[in-house]
Amino acid sequence: MINLSSHLSNIIHSYPSGKTFWIAYSGGMDSHVLLHAMAQLRDSFKFKLRTVHINHNLNPQADKWAKHCQHICAELAVTCEIIQVQINHKPRESLEACARTARYKAIAKLLEIDDVVLTAQHADDQTETVLLQLLRGAGVAGLAAMPEKSQLGIGWLVRPLLNYSHDQLFEYAKYLQWIEDDSNADTRFDRNFLRHEIIPILKQRWDSINKILSRVANNQAEADKLIKILAEQDLQSCVSKEPNQLLIPSLVNIEPIRQRNLLRFWLKQLNLTIPSAAQLQHIIDDMLTARPERQPLVSWQGGEVRRYKQHLFAMPNLPSVPTDTITWLFPNPINLPFGQLRVQKTQSGGLDLPLETTLQIRFRKNGEFFQLHNHKQSVKKLLQTAQIPAWQRPFIPLIYLDDILIAIPNIGVTDQFISQTNGWQVSLSLIF
Repeated sequence: MINLSSHLSNIIHSYPSGKTFWIAYSGGMDSHVLLHAMAQLRDSFKFKLRTVHINHNLNPQADKWAKHCQHICAELAVTCEIIQVQINHKPRESLEACARTARYKAIAKLLEIDDVVLTAQHADDQTETVLLQLLRGAGVAGLAAMPEKSQLGIGWLVRPLLNYSHDQLFEYAKYLQWIEDDSNADTRFDRNFLRHEIIPILKQRWDSINKILSRVANNQAEADKLIKILAEQDLQSCVSKEPNQLLIPSLVNIEPIRQRNLLRFWLKQLNLTIPSAAQLQHIIDDMLTARPERQPLVSWQGGEVRRYKQHLFAMPNLPSVPTDTITWLFPNPINLPFGQLRVQKTQSGGLDLPLETTLQIRFRKNGEFFQLHNHKQSVKKLLQTAQIPAWQRPFIPLIYLDDILIAIPNIGVTDQFISQTNGWQVSLSLIF
């Protein structure tokens, strides 16, 4: 039987004492082996050990599996958290990927700073992942497959079994009781098809395929790190005053291959979905060379890029502009669908209103005018003069008191309501 103690002991020693080690425990063989091995070390190393079982509610046996996990953990005197998740599975999306996203999101919420989540993916899983990514046409990052260590929320995700095969874990587990998920035999799923139909044939020819593809993953991980270093350098030369803005004159001065690399890195840093290769090329071809007065858009599910003058702006897909009037109890901060309206004291000028005045927030319908500096001015012209990008203008809240437009955030206060001494400055922080 394999000895996991030495390897797991090194992992335990590499984290601050007193931190909690969580086992992502499905009840299957792999995670049961990991739980059992860590439980054997708990008394010697005096660390906190807990498990989390995610019930995806996708299998009729799901509740039975959860009870099994609770039973096993009770026998080992380990606390077991059972979390129910809802899978938002859309057409053309991978059910497996959606479940994985929901699972890690739920686990991350449990963690305190530097807590460690151990998952039980092994060498055969890594082989399957590399092949899947290859067949999906993945790039360097995809072919790097599963890292041994990565950040998860404010904690860490560690895969300590990547150097052990399924057969080695099975030898360890032969005296344990675990769950067999019948869906693992369903070859309609790509991973299962590879596992049951393709990889056994490959192993007949290349019996060391796990080691070979593990080396591929490690090589690609190193290459991906170098690519990110280059992208970070390019980003520093192109980023504007805000992280979601790039300077077009700087961007056009780097090679096209580095432009694509930078754009992917930039969008990922902003937590936006990465567009397809064709959409990425549209950003380069249609936006970088557009005349400054034009405002082209490239949009995809999960993000969009727009041009305004000499900048590229990246943002989530814009929401609909609210049509209803919003009531605002001044001067409390108020969250709007696209940002937050805030108020702070100012030494001169500002809005002259008593506390707890009830105001109304509306949005442009065209034709609004604003009395500013003894001139009646068009709201449309004021927003243009302030160089607010065109797509932001419909979202700028107009603040009314009894049908009088008294303030526009970041623009000014109407003459009738401006304070002669200390007043209130109204500002809007947009999320795009």
